[in-house]
Amino acid sequence: MKKYAEVAPSLSGILLSCLGVLVLFVSGTVVAQDFSCPNGQIDVMKYFVLSQRERDNYFLGGSPTSVYTEVHPNRDFAPSGYWFWLKSSSAQGFDVKAFDSNYVYMRSTELNWSDNSTFKRFLHDLPISARCVPAGKPGPQVVVPDTTFKYYAWCSPYQSRTLGTAVNDLDAPILINAGGNLGQVWTRVLHYHYDCNKTFGNCKDEEQFFLGNGYGLWQWKHYKNGILKKSALMNTKQHGIAAETLPCPESYK
Repeated sequence: MKKYAEVAPSLSGILLSCLGVLVLFVSGTVVAQDFSCPNGQIDVMKYFVLSQRERDNYFLGGSPTSVYTEVHPNRDFAPSGYWFWLKSSSAQGFDVKAFDSNYVYMRSTELNWSDNSTFKRFLHDLPISARCVPAGKPGPQVVVPDTTFKYYAWCSPYQSRTLGTAVNDLDAPILINAGGNLGQVWTRVLHYHYDCNKTFGNCKDEEQFFLGNGYGLWQWKHYKNGILKKSALMNTKQHGIAAETLPCPESYK
């Protein structure tokens, strides 16, 4: 199994990229350009999602859920867009995340697992990580004062609620044995603390997202008042793609 090392853009790589852009400009050819971070930083998207060459044919199977990754636009990586973590082939159970040149965001998640026309969506995309983070080091802490979200049924909103304030921390990468057929994986753990007080302290809930370089989410844990309540392990790469997708554009656009 090939492992992915975390490498910041080199000077030669940047020069080659600039040369490529110049050639495209001179030839008059219009080609969508991928996003790049400043020297010494890496694009954290490669930790959040399965790489394009893998996600077009594979998913991460596990228990009690799997993860089928769909990125829009489908390349590694555009300046902005969104992606799905579908938790089953039938798209029952899902998370929608978004990204731009500044941050990675939470957008929506399932409500009723047997009906994916029901979901919860943040009123404003909730930032969870800087898009560009120092190579080999933790990402900057991201605090969020407003966590207001809406409940949806049959693709329409019907109620609002808040999760207090939120605090997000992204660890430096460490090599972890993920087990399954993934083996040793360079992993950053995202700590999503919510139901915090007005000064971003005394957070009652924490979700941990184990994000593998080139693999995306391979483990998830939910703690309530420091006690583990739920967990999921998705550490087996399997051939296949989701049979269905999300029915409500309101959950992702």
